[in-house]
Amino acid sequence: MDLSTTYRRLEREHPPQLLVENRTAFGGEDLRLSVYDTAAQASRVALRSSYPTYCGMITGRKVIHLPDSEAEPFDFLPGESLVLPPLETILIDFPDSDEEPTKCITLEIDTSKVSKIVERLNEQMPRSEASGPWTYDRLTYCHFQNSEGLNRVVGSIVQLFTESVPHRDMLIDLNASEMIIRMLQTESRMWLMGNYNKHAPCNGLAAAVQYAKHNLSDETLTVDDLANEACMSRSSFHRYFRNEFGMTPLQYLTQERISYAKKLLRDSRQSVGDVADRVGFASVSHFIKVFKARVGTTPKQFQLNQPEKAKA
Repeated sequence: MDLSTTYRRLEREHPPQLLVENRTAFGGEDLRLSVYDTAAQASRVALRSSYPTYCGMITGRKVIHLPDSEAEPFDFLPGESLVLPPLETILIDFPDSDEEPTKCITLEIDTSKVSKIVERLNEQMPRSEASGPWTYDRLTYCHFQNSEGLNRVVGSIVQLFTESVPHRDMLIDLNASEMIIRMLQTESRMWLMGNYNKHAPCNGLAAAVQYAKHNLSDETLTVDDLANEACMSRSSFHRYFRNEFGMTPLQYLTQERISYAKKLLRDSRQSVGDVADRVGFASVSHFIKVFKARVGTTPKQFQLNQPEKAKA
């Protein structure tokens, strides 16, 4: 969802008064939206909330410093999200000049709302026994690339807060519930998929992810193979995988194959046919069709659009 028109309207209706962290806030029953505009360089600007907080970058760049002294600072860029646990302070640098103003949004979510969603998840969308129950306490720092689903729900929330629409409060509540679920599923994906080698010996889903990562080039790889690695029936594996990660096992396999294909295509010496074979597609035409649907361009166009250094 393109929110540029909404943000331009907000700038006209609420013109920035400050150069550093000018804030426009909108309050709801369980959710608070803030839009931050920064048009000057600054260092170590603190951000802290009493509630779990979602942050989304719109324009510009920030450098984030987490409280963990061993954690390296990282760039926070448009198209990315950051989930912050409550009562923790992060420090933010704005390294760019006013030629590239920074705009981001935050959504503070009431803790009681999160707890209610966690209860419903455990009743209706339980995690696997090895992963344990959904719990609010496991929510921690997560920095990730936005998914299409998350972009959609965040866009809906921003528009609902800033426009007069029928049944506004009810719609905000429904979108807030979806956002909490997506945040928890994202955290679970990062915990298991990001450390699958560590968790594979004791977690069936992580073992399945590990097996998938090691066998992406096998065009005969099936969901049944992954279920066997997880030591689950096909139906149980499909249910737990979808509940915990917010996608089906087949969607995950496709996502990983396309991600690996993009990595290979950055080398100009790789032909599209070779890449299709290495990522487990029996048909080059099917690979091109799936790649274009996922990436928005053909594999060859993607390869030709890579920077010269990546092609060398």
